[in-house]
Amino acid sequence: MIRSQRLDIALSCSRSLEVTSMLSLADIILVIGVYVYVFAVIAAATALQRKLKLHPRATRQMIHIFAGDAMPLLPLFSAWWYPFLLPLGLAIVVALGLTTRGSAFRRVMVDESGHSKLHALGPLYYVISIGALVPLTWGVKAVGMATVMVMAWGDGAAAALAPRIQGRHRYPFGDRSLEGSLIMLLFAFLGAALAWTLGSLTGAPPVPLVKGLGLALAGAAVGTVAEAFSVGALKPFDNFTVPLASALAMILLL
Repeated sequence: MIRSQRLDIALSCSRSLEVTSMLSLADIILVIGVYVYVFAVIAAATALQRKLKLHPRATRQMIHIFAGDAMPLLPLFSAWWYPFLLPLGLAIVVALGLTTRGSAFRRVMVDESGHSKLHALGPLYYVISIGALVPLTWGVKAVGMATVMVMAWGDGAAAALAPRIQGRHRYPFGDRSLEGSLIMLLFAFLGAALAWTLGSLTGAPPVPLVKGLGLALAGAAVGTVAEAFSVGALKPFDNFTVPLASALAMILLL
């Protein structure tokens, strides 16, 4: 009887180890998959730039938008340090790419004639912001997911579309316009709403869908205001001010 119990315990422990191993393997595979996706986005932007002679601003915005689309995968990870490996590694790659003259990465991300040194490092700030959000919002993953989507879709769409419509209603400060803010608000809300919908469905956190959409709107609105007021010395750092304000608003209202 005792031997049988010991055998059962041993088998149970073995199964637990197998499950833990499987979960860890799944996390590692997911990390690798996201790395492949992000580098594929960068490679696609590089290829399009060469083929279509795209301006670095266009390819920078493309990478900004599509790279952030990986953030809704956050609930699939079993522990925060697995997704944290992504911005950690990418920060090193981005820092080297941006600071190496003539690198392919710099060619698709930096307008050598128009970017200030601080603004040129915007992609690095973007990655650092994501790295901070992953552990800080792990208990409420949808906040981190929505915040990154506000940056990716909202800020990315505003940067891509606002110059095309040449907004007439400009603010008395900086170079922002009401039209650009409305574009950001729309796309930021759509991205944040997608994040909160996925978060609600996966229990990250378990909030009613309607409340999640309200939080998405609040996060998008506050992020849009933060972006509009990121002028002067703060202008190069909107990848910090937007996520900080957006995340704080959603956490306070949660």
